[in-house]
Amino acid sequence: MSANNTAINDNLSSNEVMTLEFHGSKIATFEVDGKPYVALRSVCDAIGLSWAGQREKVLRDPVLSATVRVTRTVAEDGKVREMSSLPLDMMQGWLFKIDASRVRASLRPRVIMFQRECFHALSAYWSQGMAVQPTILRDDLDGLVTGLSPDVERVIGGIIKKVIIKALDDRLDGMIEDRLARDPRMGAVTAIPALQVAIERGVAKRPRGFIQAVSNALTRYCESSPHFTIHRDVYGCKLFPREAVNEWIAKGGWGPMKDRLDRQCGGQNVLRLVGKGTK
Repeated sequence: MSANNTAINDNLSSNEVMTLEFHGSKIATFEVDGKPYVALRSVCDAIGLSWAGQREKVLRDPVLSATVRVTRTVAEDGKVREMSSLPLDMMQGWLFKIDASRVRASLRPRVIMFQRECFHALSAYWSQGMAVQPTILRDDLDGLVTGLSPDVERVIGGIIKKVIIKALDDRLDGMIEDRLARDPRMGAVTAIPALQVAIERGVAKRPRGFIQAVSNALTRYCESSPHFTIHRDVYGCKLFPREAVNEWIAKGGWGPMKDRLDRQCGGQNVLRLVGKGTK
């Protein structure tokens, strides 16, 4: 590793280090010149790996070692600590160099879980301002973002889950719709999630379980035909080909969904365009 890489690059104040809560652990992150970095030791501690051993592996790697950033920050105990970090976009490269089959059996599930979920959670935190995984909270979101793992679901517990559902119930759909509306890619995609199907059908009020029902119906329709393939986005959300959605609607697939809305809502209010001057 070159001298430039071993030198101290920055001095950070405590409020510049942002901590992400992930599966009961705290992962330290910070931003330099608009680029997010992740403190390697905080991830090692969260997984249960030896920091010294992983540090040596990173320094031996010709690609990772060239991107390591060493910073100083004041820890909670008031002492100055040096922190070796990797850019967020290099995290996957390091995580997947950890051979889960070679760590002790008690750590293996946690290594695999971090390899599967950690990068996406950190990426969402920095790109969206939050790392929200509400599938476990709202079962009508059709996995628009990935669900929490079973062990975390058990920790959350029923009471806390109900409190969170109540707090998010009136806001989450609006947040997702706003994201869809602001994402320029949505106009160009050839496959869409079940939530977008409902939005495009003008559904203004969606009872719990409705989006999941639309997703299940579209899943059955696509799986019954060799011509349609269900895709998934980076968060695991099912994406249905527009051609399949249009064909499903033309063949009456939306009828049962409309009946369900009428039963659950006592008549569905839909969005509609009203002519200028119409009362």
